[in-house]
This record gives sequence, C-alpha cells and structure tokens, in this order.
Amino acid sequence: MNYKIMNKQVFEQAQVRSVSDVPLTEEERENGMKLVVAKKDETLSLYLVEIDGQKKFDVRWDDSSEVFSGWYSAWDNFLWCLNIVDPQKDELK
Repeated sequence: MNYKIMNKQVFEQAQVRSVSDVPLTEEERENGMKLVVAKKDETLSLYLVEIDGQKKFDVRWDDSSEVFSGWYSAWDNFLWCLNIVDPQKDELK
C-alpha cells in the first residue's frame, strides 16, 4: 500500500455511509481531519472538511486543493494523484 490511513474509523465510514455525523474538533474545523496521506509525498492527502455546515472531502497536494461532495469522486482523485506520485502496477484499481 502506497498510502497511510490516518483515521481508520472515519475512512471506513466514508466508504459505506454518510460522514455528516462525524464530530470535528475546533482545530479540525479550521484545518480539516486528515484521513489518508501518500507515503512518498506527504503533501498529498485526503481530508474531511466542513464547509458551510456540510462535510466534504478535500484532496490536497502541494499547494493545490480540490473539494468534493462525494467520497468516490474524492477517492478517485486521490488515487489519480497518488499514481503520479508513486506509480503502481494495477495494485489499486
């Protein structure tokens, strides 16, 4: 695996159901809750964020950020970026 799960409980919840009930600390409200980070480039990460009272997913890489409403879109984007950072041979399809 070329990424590290930072919050397994929320990571697994996001894959099967809504994360709207996940509580965020004050710091996480400001910076987001880091769910996953690339092993080879720690600037590539997937966060759970709250924007206007709604939970969303934020793929951050270097100085860029892209916000997604749905888990699958965010995860696909994270994996696409991850494949650029650390190309794998069909391991994560």
